[in-house]
Amino acid sequence: MRVLSLFCLLFSITIAAQNYHKELKPDIQSLIDKGEACLKAKQSDCNIAFEKALALAEKEKDSTLAMTHYVIGLSHSQYGKLPVFLEYLNKGLSLTQGQNHPTVTSAILRKKVYAFARMGPIDSILPTSEVAMKWAKESNDNRTIAEVYIQRADLLHRLGNSNEALQLLREAKPYADKAGIQRQKAGIVFTMGNIYLSNYDFEEARTTLEESMTISKGDDEMYYLSLVNWSLAMIALVQPQPVVEKLPEAVTFFKGRNLEWTAKTHLSHAHSKLENYKESITLSEQCLAAAQQIYDPTLISLNNRILAKGYIETNRAGKAVLYAEKAYTYESEKGAIDEQVLGSLILYGFALGKSGQKDKAYDVWEHMPKLIDSVGFTAKQREIKKWQELYETEKKEAQIAIQEKNIALLEEKETSSKLQKGLLAAGLLAVLAVLSGLWIRFRESKKRAALEREKLDAEIQYKQKELTTHALHLAKKNEILVDLKSKVEQMEGGCETRDIINTINFDLKDEASWEHFTQYFEKVHTDFGVNVKNKYPDVTTNELRLMALLRMSLTNKEIANILNVTADGVKKARYRLRKKMSLSSDDSLETAILKV
Repeated sequence: MRVLSLFCLLFSITIAAQNYHKELKPDIQSLIDKGEACLKAKQSDCNIAFEKALALAEKEKDSTLAMTHYVIGLSHSQYGKLPVFLEYLNKGLSLTQGQNHPTVTSAILRKKVYAFARMGPIDSILPTSEVAMKWAKESNDNRTIAEVYIQRADLLHRLGNSNEALQLLREAKPYADKAGIQRQKAGIVFTMGNIYLSNYDFEEARTTLEESMTISKGDDEMYYLSLVNWSLAMIALVQPQPVVEKLPEAVTFFKGRNLEWTAKTHLSHAHSKLENYKESITLSEQCLAAAQQIYDPTLISLNNRILAKGYIETNRAGKAVLYAEKAYTYESEKGAIDEQVLGSLILYGFALGKSGQKDKAYDVWEHMPKLIDSVGFTAKQREIKKWQELYETEKKEAQIAIQEKNIALLEEKETSSKLQKGLLAAGLLAVLAVLSGLWIRFRESKKRAALEREKLDAEIQYKQKELTTHALHLAKKNEILVDLKSKVEQMEGGCETRDIINTINFDLKDEASWEHFTQYFEKVHTDFGVNVKNKYPDVTTNELRLMALLRMSLTNKEIANILNVTADGVKKARYRLRKKMSLSSDDSLETAILKV
């Protein structure tokens, strides 16, 4: 299983929000600080200070030695030495294994999970997390238990189980409340924000991370972690100005740590969105050098893309090609086709064209329409999976409700039976038994009908969401194709340019996509096309498509993208359709379509 593109970035920030620290004695901590300063200065023999710290810790009787290994490992992780980090964690773990130190054991295991996430052995992550949970519950420490819940929720989300992750975060809340640690409460909201962020639900991410920032006002670390991820959501929502204004605070706070480069990268991205290319190039050149030193692939790729964009826009296409190629090489090596691969490939082709390497640009762009289809399919599958998770949850809840109501009906039957026996004694059996039986049967049938209706409504709702996802996929795909066509047209060329444009035009008119859309649409709106033809026989195929999209309450922009026309084209098509439907100026077109 591959690591998601944002995994390392978001995961590292999330885990950094939940650090357990046993206070080491000042003389031990001083030696560790000295060793870390040595690592930062890239000096040799840094282990001398660390060995002295371990020698002092060995004289202590509690878990100090294990925690000293833990903290020394953290020092190495700050400078990208992940194998050394893992080695120290394993040494610390061998000294505890819960022997009177379950809290320390759980803390070390949580850091092992973090190390595995950064290094790549994904199969080791969940089993290690399960052991961390075992020792956390053994410790009976609310803070420790909540921290494992938060980390495990983040893990499950990264592995594709968003609903289960959110449920774990809800389960973590009571432990965090009992622990009374404001930072943990903020950490739960923060992790929820990260889930929305990597689910591409940027508006929900923005709101949730702003809540995390509000909760964590008294905790600088958590506040600035939330600010860094909030900036991701704001950039995605094309609101870069607030990022440029606020994010420098986080850069200052994280000075000298890996997160400094994460914050600076997003600051550079925001400047790029504002077309402040001088600032973005300066920042990303610094960030790229640092990201390569600590080996953070996500930051390496993003800074390469920012630099390529900056050099294209400042008429230095030759330099842009170098950075765009590196970004595309990294993204394509992930082994999956996603939005990042598509974006880096478009950028690479555009840089080649601008630098005069048109033949290479044509080669890069020749298969773009098929690639866009693949990316759209991936995005659509992600949306469908999200709705499936929600639907399955709702379905289970509905089944539980049905079972509970059936139990209640059985209890009512039993009560009725006892009542009937009582009435026998009273001599009223004949009349009241009949009335009681009829009433119970009527009520049972009514309740069953209501439950069946609820189940049917849930299935229809799911199909509607699936249909909307498919329609928006068509809109996004066509929007990307039109943008690509515009970039190709900017390049002077002969037959090759025309061939690419013809391929794009052909894909924009792809009838197979409409056939798939029609199948989804008819599942939700049965016989819609037949009813329209019966009522308005003069309606054309294109007008029928417009009616279907209006029936879904899509915006004019979305409809324009799907039909591959301009916004004015949609207005004219609406006008012609109104005339065919004989609607007056007071009649609503949408209302009339809903009545078909």
